[in-house]
Amino acid sequence: MRNKLLIEAVGTFFLCLAALVSSNALPVAALLCALIYMGAPVSLTHYNPAVSLAFRLRGRSSSRALWSYVGVQLTAAVLAAHVAGYLLGHDGDHAKAAVHAFGESAFTGFGVTAVIELLCTFALAFIILMVGTSRLTAGNSYFGLAIAVAVLGLSGTFGDFNPTMNPAVSLASALVGVLAALLDGLIGTKTFVTETLFLAKVAPRILAEIVVQFVGAALAAWFFRVLFPEDR
Repeated sequence: MRNKLLIEAVGTFFLCLAALVSSNALPVAALLCALIYMGAPVSLTHYNPAVSLAFRLRGRSSSRALWSYVGVQLTAAVLAAHVAGYLLGHDGDHAKAAVHAFGESAFTGFGVTAVIELLCTFALAFIILMVGTSRLTAGNSYFGLAIAVAVLGLSGTFGDFNPTMNPAVSLASALVGVLAALLDGLIGTKTFVTETLFLAKVAPRILAEIVVQFVGAALAAWFFRVLFPEDR
């Protein structure tokens, strides 16, 4: 189990870091493809708490493995947010946008975001289950490419809505602003306070987004079992 968790930590860390640092989905998908082939023989390369849930509901992992994987993935996401905050530095425009956002509800426009996250996470999790766990595709060598292309396609198609399809990435994205301010030595300043208050304001929305992602993954596992009840 130790090696599995270490691989999950490394893969999730670099996936979250790439998602935070790069504004282009193509290099993120390319890195994800390499990370999948790197870790597949050891941990089955979830790198995503929602995917770990899909594997558990699919019957391909235990509850103990699920909680262990999710704990490691979220820890790696927080570490990636620290590193991204250090590399990128604090974005003053983000703080200004945060000030303007205080006058709005944190859930403004959330309905559309929720639908996009639900659809994208469902599609990604189902594709992963099909190419990574189905007897119909057992032994294939294209699983990593298929998953990476799915991420690239979904990110490109719904790019205006910025779907993450991954609770670890959502968490890292939410933390990077306040951590960047902290690492830039802005703690105690108006900027740091603004970033902290903004994080507190959007926290319920981020949690709701993560719940939607888990629901999408659960629906993918349910749909797989309905289609292939004999595939256990």
